[in-house]
Amino acid sequence: MNVALRLDAPAKLNLSLRVVGRRDDGLHLLESEMVLLDLADRLLLMPGCSGLRVEGVTDGVPPGHDNLAWRGLVAGLGAEPDVACLTLEKRVPRAAGLGGGSSDSAAAWRLGRAWRGERAAPDAEQLAELAAIGADVPFFAAEVAAARVTGIGEAVQPAPATRQHVVLVHPPFTLSTADVFRDLRPGEWGRLENDLLAPARRLAPALGDLFALVAAAGGTPRLTGTGPTVFSMHDDPDRAAAVAAAVLARGVRATITATRTSATEIERADEEEL
Repeated sequence: MNVALRLDAPAKLNLSLRVVGRRDDGLHLLESEMVLLDLADRLLLMPGCSGLRVEGVTDGVPPGHDNLAWRGLVAGLGAEPDVACLTLEKRVPRAAGLGGGSSDSAAAWRLGRAWRGERAAPDAEQLAELAAIGADVPFFAAEVAAARVTGIGEAVQPAPATRQHVVLVHPPFTLSTADVFRDLRPGEWGRLENDLLAPARRLAPALGDLFALVAAAGGTPRLTGTGPTVFSMHDDPDRAAAVAAAVLARGVRATITATRTSATEIERADEEEL
């Protein structure tokens, strides 16, 4: 294909996340309600020399072949590209529980398939293969805005999607997904709205302060994924703006976004983007 293609890679929220078991290989079995957000990275696949270019907020983002976006592209193409260049513009914070890397991987996979003429939504077998890249990748690849996700992430059941205004509160630290799961205790499985909140708070006690800050601002604080991003959802955009303003007034970074009601679509890139 000689046409440049563009696709946004949205962040996600876990509205619920329960651990329900563990496989013999050590991977945890999950049940989660997940939704897409307007906040998104942007990927551009275009003819030219092969390689990955990362722009935007690049701190800590793996380069080259170690990047999840590149792994997704190779999986979508079925081989290393030799006439296609991938540009990734990062806007979603990394290691934040928002699924940025997994979304990039799924978006690059979709672009790779479109590059070779395949536009159909993925089937169950393909979603299972994508789970080997990351537990959140199948959800992002499934082309749905909301879903109930089970297993190790490979089972994606579409769910109704509604528009909600969201305040994301970004602490000045990150959390490792592997560390959070490693600290999870069996007695904490299936007990909370997000079973990973307890180990996340043990690893980052400052999360308690963030929850208190969001509550004092008039929000209802929740943790997405393994964190450390805290979020609050609102029907009223003015209420969301007020909560964000109160958080920002305390010197903590916050972003206002919203849940999506449809997945992003692949588009032809404009000339000025090339």
